[in-house]
Amino acid sequence: MPKSRIAPTGGLQAKHLFAWSLVSIISNMMMIPLNALIPAFYAKNTAIDLATIGIILMAARLYDAVADPAVGYLSDRTRGPLGRRKPWIMAGGVLATAAVYFLFNPPAAASGGYLLPVMLVFYTAYSMLAVPHSAWGSELSRAYSERSTISGVLTFAGVVGLLLFMGLPLLLSSPLLPLFPTAEITPPMLKLLGWLILALLPLCIGAAVIFAPIGAAAADAGPVTLASVVRSLRINRPFWTFASAYALTGLAYGVYYGTSYIFIDAYLGMADKFPVIYATAAIAQIVSIPFWTRLSQTHERKHIWALGIAGFGLLLTLRVFVPPGEAGFPWLLALATVASFANAASQVPQMAVLADCIDYDTLRTRANRAGSYYAIQQFVLKATLAAGGGVAFLVLSLMDFDAKAAVHSRASLNGLALVHTGAPLVLFVAAGVLLWLFPLDRKRQHIIRRRLDGRVTSSVSLPSGASPHGS
Repeated sequence: MPKSRIAPTGGLQAKHLFAWSLVSIISNMMMIPLNALIPAFYAKNTAIDLATIGIILMAARLYDAVADPAVGYLSDRTRGPLGRRKPWIMAGGVLATAAVYFLFNPPAAASGGYLLPVMLVFYTAYSMLAVPHSAWGSELSRAYSERSTISGVLTFAGVVGLLLFMGLPLLLSSPLLPLFPTAEITPPMLKLLGWLILALLPLCIGAAVIFAPIGAAAADAGPVTLASVVRSLRINRPFWTFASAYALTGLAYGVYYGTSYIFIDAYLGMADKFPVIYATAAIAQIVSIPFWTRLSQTHERKHIWALGIAGFGLLLTLRVFVPPGEAGFPWLLALATVASFANAASQVPQMAVLADCIDYDTLRTRANRAGSYYAIQQFVLKATLAAGGGVAFLVLSLMDFDAKAAVHSRASLNGLALVHTGAPLVLFVAAGVLLWLFPLDRKRQHIIRRRLDGRVTSSVSLPSGASPHGS
């Protein structure tokens, strides 16, 4: 098992990135259906109504307010031969096995008493996978271009996870493997997808732990305490700009993903096309990620993120003009492809921008709190995704929209369209404005990196027992 530490200013190899990215692939195969499919699936195929699902989503995210920061804080304090992050990822994989089994195999009579505890276990497992994994990525390199590459690989791996999940129903209903008559996500289809995820979990996590290097924390990093984390957050103004924009995008994605299946099913009448639409969108993202990664290496990544997220919001509104049924399918497919190209521009720079915020904190406080920062990022993401989806479901319930109904009134469909496209547009554009004003640009990040690298050099050159801070 490699214990080598990647140099902070270069030397990252493709095989290291590939091994590290496997955790993101399997994590996204778990999380994508939870955001885009599971709530609507439970509303349509179990005894739970929309309002109850919305409340459960928000309650589960409140639990995340404890789980994510706790995992990040504890992983920052973890020491051992496997480093800070790998032990948590291994434990998260074990817990995820139980969570995936029950989440993907609900009985038809399942109530809120079934869904809530399953969601709590699922989010605990996901926190133990995603938070340490993201922090681990920030420790692989501090070089501006390499950090953009790492962020691009993380985005690429996430989209591969999406493509695998959405592509499997197409394969399982194709002439090559005709196990199902259509690609629609029915209870038997979801159950089989759950078993496939369970088969991949140990393979992906095992390969990452064995073949990916531990990474290198900043030199002369001080002790991480809860009080120091609070002080660090209070003075890190770039992070607050990042977190505010990230929260707005999370709310927008929560509304969009939470209502996507319902919109495609009820408004457009294309439920059986849902997997192919998202698989095509995933392919478009995969194709575009190298372009956006390269662009973020040579241009201001905060501007790329801002333009990408605003463009994605604008393109989403065009969905309401797509004709329902088979006639509209080519138009929806084309729109999904173009929108995914813009969405990739917003996804690629995210983790690199957060890593810059962490470097800013390390420079000021001499402590590596990457786990705590990525825990907060995960909490903001999951809390806002759930809040967006939960509020959207509650609003639809107040509009008397019934996901189980075969026929819907024009008023309820118009309300669905407004929730699905209008709210995300406002939130995405507001986030884009904040990101454009983000204070850490390329020049400032280079200054921070040089000062941190200087500490590494001075720390290495000190004689044994000497203090880098003097007596």
